[in-house]
Amino acid sequence: MTGKWNIKRLGLELLLWILLTLILLFFIYDPNASSVKQFIASLIVTAFTAIPAYISSRILVPKLLYRKIIYSFIGALLLTAFLNSALTFLLAGTLYYELSGKSIFRNLVSVEFIFSIIFIFNGIIIAVSSAVRILIDRFGIEQQLTEVANEKVITELAFLRAQINPHFLFNILNTIYFQIHKENTEARASVEKLSEMLRYQLYECTSDKIDISRELAYIRNYVAVQKLRMEAGTDLQLKLPAEIGSFMIAPLLILPLVENAFKFISNNKDPSKNKLYITISTEPGSVFKVNIQNTYNIQDQAEQLQNSSGLGLKNLERRLSLLYPGKYSIINKRSENLYETTLTIQYADELSGSGR
Repeated sequence: MTGKWNIKRLGLELLLWILLTLILLFFIYDPNASSVKQFIASLIVTAFTAIPAYISSRILVPKLLYRKIIYSFIGALLLTAFLNSALTFLLAGTLYYELSGKSIFRNLVSVEFIFSIIFIFNGIIIAVSSAVRILIDRFGIEQQLTEVANEKVITELAFLRAQINPHFLFNILNTIYFQIHKENTEARASVEKLSEMLRYQLYECTSDKIDISRELAYIRNYVAVQKLRMEAGTDLQLKLPAEIGSFMIAPLLILPLVENAFKFISNNKDPSKNKLYITISTEPGSVFKVNIQNTYNIQDQAEQLQNSSGLGLKNLERRLSLLYPGKYSIINKRSENLYETTLTIQYADELSGSGR
């Protein structure tokens, strides 16, 4: 949401509070009492309506209405309006008496009349605040969908500009594979892994979501290929769950983090001191987690950072904000010689079956 929109919304809400205050003052105004004190007292009474406004717009609308639990939503609105009206009548009525010197507890008719007005005010506030929240969310979703569409177009254009003819490339890899002696199984296996990685990027990553098993297979191949260039004895560990189940996730979200770890891993003379641990798991609540730890040399990393644009991680952050708004986190921790990155994604809403 833009800053101008937030300012307009704030101004609209402020105008609404003032308008409601004046309406309340009109109904209970006493010409024999201080106008200023009565206005302040009415403003305090109106301020209590902020409670149901917050509850309805921030809690009831997203938790009940958006999940199509309609009857519970209506009941919760009425209960909120009634309880807040009673609270407002008792507390704000006392404050009103202290400021204006005029009691609102004069007789039963007066109590019923004022309580009815307060209840109506609460109803209006709840209706308006809920409608404003729905409109704001609708505007935000449309804006987000537009950004996602634009981002997808930009990504596809960049991909097309950079794309090598895949058939030509696969033919070359196939030729290289058969040129390698049959006894050199490691080299042949490396070419196969490279071919699988290329096929995944060119053909399988064209959809918005892909099964997690395919994404993990790609990471497994990528790590295997990268391991070939690592010095023997490097402490490289890839930990994948034996059973991760089947769920859909946006493709190539893990790769930038893994690439970054390989790029900045330390280069100690003793290979066993160069460590890179990649752990991928799931947690309750449909949460997918990637934890990467790698040793690094401070001086080497400073030089590499100067020569690096960091576009991969920036693009990752951008994609996550568009694809999983409010449902992801990236936490970076740095110690003396260890860098740790943890990515968590809530890949599915546990209550999506409720109809949201």
